[in-house]
Amino acid sequence: MDTGTFYATTSAVSFTLLGFWWVVVQFRHDDMTLDRGRRLLAFVVSLHFILPGLMSLGALLTGDAPLIWRLTFGTAGIAGMIAVVLASRWVREPTGAIAAIGRFEWIAFPLYLVLTIVAFSPDIVRDTFGLQALQVEGAIMTFLVFLGIIFAWALFTEPRPAGHSSEG
Repeated sequence: MDTGTFYATTSAVSFTLLGFWWVVVQFRHDDMTLDRGRRLLAFVVSLHFILPGLMSLGALLTGDAPLIWRLTFGTAGIAGMIAVVLASRWVREPTGAIAAIGRFEWIAFPLYLVLTIVAFSPDIVRDTFGLQALQVEGAIMTFLVFLGIIFAWALFTEPRPAGHSSEG
């Protein structure tokens, strides 16, 4: 597997999806910023694109210095875990897309945790599973981007809140 090509592609895809997501947020700005929970979920969806993009750049920069990718992935993993906890705590809607995303966003927490563990101790995956750390990290990042796409779609297609209109 050519990790350089994978991470270059992942970086480009992640930042492209981030740009599309920000257009969606602008398009549905009033709905996405209605309350703190919605704003935080919109932010966490952004992180599903920002963090894999940044981690990919870190992996591309690593060269002969694996410390660069390890610090990048470890820091991104910690940031992702914190964001998931904070965003999920503020979801107050009992039903609908916002509530579902608040519940399912927790799927990302163990993914960010594994990213962090592998970054700080890459020998675990090599010794236990015979895999290279950057391959495992890449697989996890792919799933995080997938979650971002699913959550973005759910937020974008969510019906407008009752009594809320985009017309001024």
